[in-house]
Amino acid sequence: MSFLTPLFLLLGLLAVPIILLYMLRLRRREVLVSSTMLWQKLLRDREANAPWQKLRRNLLLILQLLILAALVLALARPFLPVSSVVSGSVVVLLDGSASMQATDVKPTRFETAKAEVGRLINDLSGSSQMTLIKVGQTPAILASATGDHTILRRALDTAQPEPAPADWAAAFALATGAAQGFQDARIILVSDGGLPDDLPPLPAESIYIPIGESGENLAITALATRDTDTGPQLFASVANEGLLDREALLSWTLDGTLFDSRRIVVSAGSNTNVTWELPAGTATIEARLSEHEGDNLPLDDTAWAVHEGGVSNRALLVTEGNLFLEQVYSVLPGVEAFKASPGNNLANDALGDGEFDLYVFDSMPLPSPLPAADMLIINPQPGEVAASGENDLLTVTGTFSNTVAIRLADSPLLQFVDWRNVHVRQAQVVSAPWAQRLVEAEGGPLIMIGERNGHRIAILTFDLRDSDLPLQIAFPILMANITSWLNPGRAFDAPMGLQPGVPVTIVPGASTTAVSVQKPDGTTWRADVGEDALIFNETDQLGLYTVNLQDNGGTRPAGSFAVNLFSPAESQIRPVETVRIGQTTVKTTSNGDVGQREFWPWLIGLAFVILLAEWWVHHRGTHLPKLNLR
Repeated sequence: MSFLTPLFLLLGLLAVPIILLYMLRLRRREVLVSSTMLWQKLLRDREANAPWQKLRRNLLLILQLLILAALVLALARPFLPVSSVVSGSVVVLLDGSASMQATDVKPTRFETAKAEVGRLINDLSGSSQMTLIKVGQTPAILASATGDHTILRRALDTAQPEPAPADWAAAFALATGAAQGFQDARIILVSDGGLPDDLPPLPAESIYIPIGESGENLAITALATRDTDTGPQLFASVANEGLLDREALLSWTLDGTLFDSRRIVVSAGSNTNVTWELPAGTATIEARLSEHEGDNLPLDDTAWAVHEGGVSNRALLVTEGNLFLEQVYSVLPGVEAFKASPGNNLANDALGDGEFDLYVFDSMPLPSPLPAADMLIINPQPGEVAASGENDLLTVTGTFSNTVAIRLADSPLLQFVDWRNVHVRQAQVVSAPWAQRLVEAEGGPLIMIGERNGHRIAILTFDLRDSDLPLQIAFPILMANITSWLNPGRAFDAPMGLQPGVPVTIVPGASTTAVSVQKPDGTTWRADVGEDALIFNETDQLGLYTVNLQDNGGTRPAGSFAVNLFSPAESQIRPVETVRIGQTTVKTTSNGDVGQREFWPWLIGLAFVILLAEWWVHHRGTHLPKLNLR
């Protein structure tokens, strides 16, 4: 046994004054006498008051000396040399990926890995230091280059696994930076394996500590919907990553209600695909595996899907009949189009209730009052609203025939639109000072866009049937760009099979003032709408996310999207004994390394126990407490 701080052993000299105090202690004893003349014991009192007495056996003295000895030894930090992989400057990479939540070792692989790192911290000598990095989707440095065991243990306690693959390339970059400048640097990987094959070599000696025992696992690896002639259809794929054939119960929950269950058998190392016919109107689907023995990773036993992803916006075409418009709006994605003639009941009711997200007015006077929504105005006509000062939206003063385009604005709405071969017979002279001119001819603007009262408005000053634009390839592109700008078909862009950590772009309508997203754990993310698109990047939970849009009229749902694991690398949980980094196979042990196993905390605990015993002897004597057995 050796000591890290042997100078503290000199504190053992404090035993000398403790012993001297006991030798100088007066030892008087009360004695009853029958007469005041009997003072023969006066000599004995004088002996008791003598400065030096023979040291007698005293239990309190022994206990106090033991307390001093335990404290002095603890301060001297005794240790025993043990074999260890911890010496010098150590960088520990703690795997926090989804596979580390497997339960083949109890309670989980991640907790077992934390225990391994804890042992490394205990073996860390006084002259060594450790950098602790958790390898997750975004690797993080938990503790940076310190030899303080308390700081390292506190940082280790805060580490939690993530339901996502790990970014090992970024973690290696952090480890390389932490190890640079140290000649005795060493990088330790605590993981169940599964590292990518294209990782760069590390600049220091590497050691791999494997975690895990079994690779048996059933996983839902795909879940998707599609529209068929008979209705929506659901597809699921279940993979068996183990070495034994497995049987499980696959259940479906549609919009929160259990719909059906089916028992499936999945052969070892293969996939089983299942399809289901879904009822019309299905929005959200949850698939769950159950009653399957030997499954070690519950994280991939549940998956979610959303049919159609978001909510399609409703558009009303108010026109006497325009085949070009009807055809283009029948194929635009995310838009549910309706048609009504000017003045009929459908148009009047729709304008009064404002139940549509987009209104398209084709070659007709604008209604009064105007709908509180986005509008596309084609070939505006003189009318009471347009000509009066009621809302000063636009003014139509005549027509012009010199329609050759002389200027095209640099706008995303004209992206991929080739206007060179477009010919217009005549257009309306429209004045709208609030609008930006996208396409301008010699006689006036042909296309204008802008915002009024929180709503977006686009104006085509000519009749589509007075031009050859509908016959050009530019027509569907232009209409898709304008419609997407006016009122996007979906409030967010979330692809099917979205994985944790992937951001989602939210594009609210012009009237939207705020966006909220309810996450799977019930918490809510909220952001106010500005000029730029919103980026929601808190997709670190598995499950369904619900998007809500808020405007002056209240809050309305904008659909849901699902985040799933769907990672074959994480579902393949079979641990590996060695890992390959660059051209090097990383070993699990390192020869000739000697660590230090300290046991000063045990000495502190022993001193405390002896202190309790000393208190009992001082106040209660050496007698044990009597127990009342009645």
